[in-house]
Amino acid sequence: MTVHDKAHDLGHALRNSAEYQAFLSAKQHLDNDAPSKAMVQDFFKKKLIAEYDLMAGNPEDKEKSQELQKIYEVIVLNPTARDFIHAHMRFQQVAADIYKIIGDAVAEGMDLFGKE
Repeated sequence: MTVHDKAHDLGHALRNSAEYQAFLSAKQHLDNDAPSKAMVQDFFKKKLIAEYDLMAGNPEDKEKSQELQKIYEVIVLNPTARDFIHAHMRFQQVAADIYKIIGDAVAEGMDLFGKE
């Protein structure tokens, strides 16, 4: 079996995982609820902007952080939005775990700027 075959197996396993299926179900419910979807989109957009600012080396904007916290507090009161956010977070954690496993497996070859 080749590495590509294993990758296809992993893709199949991910598609059929409970986390991904729950994410798809939550997304379908969210897609059918325009106000909840707009709320989630606004939250993710603002969260992404805040993350980009931090990656660019800008200091944390306390006002933006508080706004995100307030939006999240509203989201958790909305079952459709809350379920989507939680399903998204669970699936993202699965993906992050997989990336880490793969990264750890090939770390030795990726140390171009390693210890000198």
